[in-house]
Amino acid sequence: MQKVAFLTTIFPTEHEHILDFFDSLEQQTFKNFDIVVVNDGYENFEVMQQKYQNLSIIELPYKSTPANNRAYGINYVKEKEYDILIFGDSDDYFENNRIEKSIELLQNHDIVINDLSLFNTDGIFNTKYLSNRIENYSIIHAEFIMEKNIFGLSNTAIKLQAIDNVNFDSDLIAVDWYFFSILLLNLKRAIFTNETQTFYRQYSDNTIGIGEVTIENLATIIKVKHTHYRLMKKHHHRYEELYKDIIEFKERRSLINLKNLQKKDPFWWELNQFSKG
Repeated sequence: MQKVAFLTTIFPTEHEHILDFFDSLEQQTFKNFDIVVVNDGYENFEVMQQKYQNLSIIELPYKSTPANNRAYGINYVKEKEYDILIFGDSDDYFENNRIEKSIELLQNHDIVINDLSLFNTDGIFNTKYLSNRIENYSIIHAEFIMEKNIFGLSNTAIKLQAIDNVNFDSDLIAVDWYFFSILLLNLKRAIFTNETQTFYRQYSDNTIGIGEVTIENLATIIKVKHTHYRLMKKHHHRYEELYKDIIEFKERRSLINLKNLQKKDPFWWELNQFSKG
């Protein structure tokens, strides 16, 4: 039987968010998995372990950067010889069939990306967001995510045999974008499904790059793209061009109408007019 790990990082956050997370894992249709928690400062985690005694929870106390926390967790499950790794953010929750559907699709693919439904304190406001632009069972290639991203560390699953141990650059911001870009450039096969979903929490001050482009989050998008392309340009010549473009874009952004940057149903870090063309 395949060994399955569900990996998350946890940090000081709202208690209710963590309850939503574990409640959804408790209700999964597939039951034989371990939850590996890289704990960066969430106190009294043993309370959660006692509350969810029917779940197999492995706590890894570790305090570092978000990138290093992720690398530590990935390398741990790789070292422990798990076969399948499913990612999930500890402030999100998941459809009951998420693990089951991920395992099913990983039989013939290296990576699974599932849909996202966006919610906030008022409830779900955009159901199956990625399906607005991507058809079910689409194969996603490296070119698709060169200027945007749909691979989050809350809506993906991978075969661990597809990867080596990881070591992320300390400057890296969008760990997920970098991680999956490398995998796709190495010809790993990725499939999208809307037959399961992650319920993706949105905050009022959210600047992660999904949704409307504002003056406030434009600076973050530019910073993320600049770092991403700088690190990726040694892997593919197209990133050298994108790196030059983002430098030029940064210099002329004050001359660009913000409305012209808006893309309908944008993905992470996506701008409508990024390159010269």
